[in-house]
Amino acid sequence: MSIRILGVALFVIAALYTRQAGTYAVTFGDVLGPTVFPIILGIPMMLLSASLVVFPSGQVDWPAPQRIRRQLAALAVLVGYTITLEPLGFPLATFLLIALIGIILGGAPWRSLLLGVIMAPALWALFDQVLGLPLDFLGDLFVAH
Repeated sequence: MSIRILGVALFVIAALYTRQAGTYAVTFGDVLGPTVFPIILGIPMMLLSASLVVFPSGQVDWPAPQRIRRQLAALAVLVGYTITLEPLGFPLATFLLIALIGIILGGAPWRSLLLGVIMAPALWALFDQVLGLPLDFLGDLFVAH
Protein backbone atom coordinates (compact mmCIF):
# COMPACT_ATOMS: atom_id res chain seq x y z
CA MET A 1 0.00 0.00 0.00
CA SER A 2 2.87 2.41 0.76
CA ILE A 3 4.23 2.04 -2.77
CA ARG A 4 0.84 2.90 -4.24
CA ILE A 5 0.56 5.98 -2.02
CA LEU A 6 4.03 7.09 -3.14
CA GLY A 7 3.06 6.46 -6.77
CA VAL A 8 -0.06 8.62 -6.44
CA ALA A 9 1.89 11.40 -4.70
CA LEU A 10 4.60 11.39 -7.38
CA PHE A 11 1.99 11.35 -10.13
CA VAL A 12 0.21 14.39 -8.69
CA ILE A 13 3.52 16.26 -8.34
CA ALA A 14 4.53 15.38 -11.91
CA ALA A 15 1.13 16.38 -13.29
CA LEU A 16 1.21 19.75 -11.51
CA TYR A 17 4.83 20.27 -12.61
CA THR A 18 4.00 19.50 -16.24
CA ARG A 19 0.87 21.65 -16.18
CA GLN A 20 2.78 24.59 -14.68
CA ALA A 21 5.42 24.26 -17.40
CA GLY A 22 2.82 25.21 -19.98
CA THR A 23 2.29 28.60 -18.36
CA TYR A 24 5.85 29.85 -18.95
CA ALA A 25 6.06 32.65 -21.50
CA VAL A 26 9.42 34.04 -22.58
CA THR A 27 9.82 36.19 -25.69
CA PHE A 28 13.57 35.68 -26.10
CA GLY A 29 16.07 32.85 -26.11
CA ASP A 30 15.36 29.27 -27.13
CA VAL A 31 12.95 28.81 -30.04
CA LEU A 32 11.12 26.04 -28.20
CA GLY A 33 10.88 28.11 -25.02
CA PRO A 34 11.28 27.08 -21.41
CA THR A 35 8.40 24.59 -21.42
CA VAL A 36 10.19 21.75 -23.20
CA PHE A 37 12.54 20.61 -20.44
CA PRO A 38 9.88 20.38 -17.68
CA ILE A 39 7.58 18.48 -20.05
CA ILE A 40 10.40 16.09 -20.98
CA LEU A 41 10.79 15.36 -17.26
CA GLY A 42 7.14 15.45 -16.25
CA ILE A 43 5.61 13.00 -18.74
CA PRO A 44 7.99 10.09 -18.00
CA MET A 45 7.64 10.80 -14.28
CA MET A 46 3.86 10.50 -14.61
CA LEU A 47 4.20 7.23 -16.52
CA LEU A 48 6.69 5.73 -14.08
CA SER A 49 4.72 6.81 -11.01
CA ALA A 50 1.54 5.36 -12.54
CA SER A 51 3.41 2.07 -12.94
CA LEU A 52 4.04 2.11 -9.18
CA VAL A 53 0.28 2.33 -8.62
CA VAL A 54 -0.60 -0.38 -11.13
CA PHE A 55 2.33 -2.75 -10.48
CA PRO A 56 3.48 -2.29 -6.86
CA SER A 57 6.30 -4.54 -5.72
CA GLY A 58 8.72 -4.84 -2.85
CA GLN A 59 8.56 -3.86 0.78
CA VAL A 60 8.84 -0.30 2.05
CA ASP A 61 10.72 0.49 5.24
CA TRP A 62 9.67 3.94 6.40
CA PRO A 63 12.40 6.08 7.94
CA ALA A 64 12.49 6.89 11.63
CA PRO A 65 10.35 9.84 12.75
CA GLN A 66 13.49 11.92 13.38
CA ARG A 67 14.54 11.55 9.74
CA ILE A 68 11.09 12.43 8.50
CA ARG A 69 11.15 15.60 10.65
CA ARG A 70 14.56 16.54 9.18
CA GLN A 71 13.25 16.00 5.66
CA LEU A 72 10.18 18.11 6.35
CA ALA A 73 12.37 20.84 7.87
CA ALA A 74 14.59 20.82 4.77
CA LEU A 75 11.52 21.00 2.54
CA ALA A 76 10.21 23.95 4.58
CA VAL A 77 13.56 25.74 4.19
CA LEU A 78 13.49 25.19 0.41
CA VAL A 79 9.92 26.51 0.16
CA GLY A 80 10.90 29.44 2.38
CA TYR A 81 13.82 30.15 0.05
CA THR A 82 11.50 30.53 -2.93
CA ILE A 83 9.27 32.86 -0.91
CA THR A 84 12.11 35.04 0.46
CA LEU A 85 14.31 35.18 -2.64
CA GLU A 86 12.65 38.28 -4.10
CA PRO A 87 12.08 40.25 -0.88
CA LEU A 88 15.52 39.56 0.63
CA GLY A 89 17.63 39.37 -2.51
CA PHE A 90 19.78 36.49 -3.70
CA PRO A 91 22.74 36.71 -1.29
CA LEU A 92 20.75 37.02 1.94
CA ALA A 93 18.15 34.39 1.01
CA THR A 94 20.90 32.03 -0.18
CA PHE A 95 22.88 32.60 3.02
CA LEU A 96 19.84 31.58 5.06
CA LEU A 97 19.24 28.55 2.83
CA ILE A 98 22.81 27.28 3.07
CA ALA A 99 23.12 27.91 6.81
CA LEU A 100 19.79 26.31 7.71
CA ILE A 101 20.24 23.28 5.45
CA GLY A 102 23.72 22.78 6.90
CA ILE A 103 22.30 22.81 10.43
CA ILE A 104 19.42 20.49 9.48
CA LEU A 105 21.89 18.01 7.96
CA GLY A 106 23.81 17.92 11.23
CA GLY A 107 26.61 20.39 10.60
CA ALA A 108 28.04 22.55 13.34
CA PRO A 109 26.06 25.81 13.45
CA TRP A 110 29.14 28.05 13.20
CA ARG A 111 30.44 26.07 10.20
CA SER A 112 27.03 26.23 8.52
CA LEU A 113 26.89 30.00 9.05
CA LEU A 114 30.46 30.41 7.79
CA LEU A 115 29.68 28.36 4.69
CA GLY A 116 26.63 30.53 4.04
CA VAL A 117 28.68 33.73 4.47
CA ILE A 118 31.24 32.49 1.93
CA MET A 119 29.01 30.73 -0.59
CA ALA A 120 26.09 33.18 -0.91
CA PRO A 121 28.09 36.13 -2.31
CA ALA A 122 30.29 33.74 -4.31
CA LEU A 123 27.25 32.21 -5.99
CA TRP A 124 25.76 35.65 -6.65
CA ALA A 125 29.03 36.77 -8.27
CA LEU A 126 29.19 33.59 -10.35
CA PHE A 127 25.63 33.84 -11.63
CA ASP A 128 25.34 37.62 -11.94
CA GLN A 129 28.83 38.74 -12.90
CA VAL A 130 30.38 35.72 -14.64
CA LEU A 131 27.41 33.98 -16.27
CA GLY A 132 25.39 37.16 -16.88
CA LEU A 133 22.23 35.93 -15.14
CA PRO A 134 20.81 39.08 -13.52
CA LEU A 135 20.04 38.52 -9.85
CA ASP A 136 19.05 41.18 -7.35
CA PHE A 137 21.75 41.76 -4.78
CA LEU A 138 19.33 43.60 -2.51
CA GLY A 139 15.73 42.50 -2.39
CA ASP A 140 12.55 44.51 -2.51
CA LEU A 141 12.65 45.10 1.26
CA PHE A 142 15.88 47.08 0.98
CA VAL A 143 15.08 49.18 -2.09
CA ALA A 144 13.17 52.44 -1.68
CA HIS A 145 10.10 52.52 -3.90
